[in-house]
Amino acid sequence: MMKFAVSFIVCLGAASSACAQIDASALRSKFGAPLDRETFTVRPKIEMVVDYGPNKLVCKLQLPAGIKFLGTIPPDFVTKQQVDEVLEEVVPSESRGKELGRMSTFAVKGAPTLTVTLYERVTISESPKNDLTGGRITVAFKDPACPKYDPSNPGSPN
Repeated sequence: MMKFAVSFIVCLGAASSACAQIDASALRSKFGAPLDRETFTVRPKIEMVVDYGPNKLVCKLQLPAGIKFLGTIPPDFVTKQQVDEVLEEVVPSESRGKELGRMSTFAVKGAPTLTVTLYERVTISESPKNDLTGGRITVAFKDPACPKYDPSNPGSPN
């Protein structure tokens, strides 16, 4: 009897997890069409997430923020310099347009929590890595076909 009960519980658990699986059509019906998004490995340990607009041009891209290091860099870390090199390669300074301004928000202890640089053609926001978040750099292109991006809300569309 005990063997039967254990077998029944295992089968029931397997069946319930199979029923809990969600398919693409269920997600589309609940949330609408998915984002047109790709992820590229641009360097070892550096992934760039790219969101496209309806015109198939890039609207937003995201990179890890990287960490500033002095001295020897541990092998598993992504540095700010590596990320800045990728950023310059993908969105060169001359393609950004004239810098229009910078602003930062600060935490209670005085460390910046978000830095935003506005250019004629893009907005670049950086949230540094901390104990709670991985930190990220977001580049939002100012294309009329792209949804408006709110740098203070990383979950905002585009």
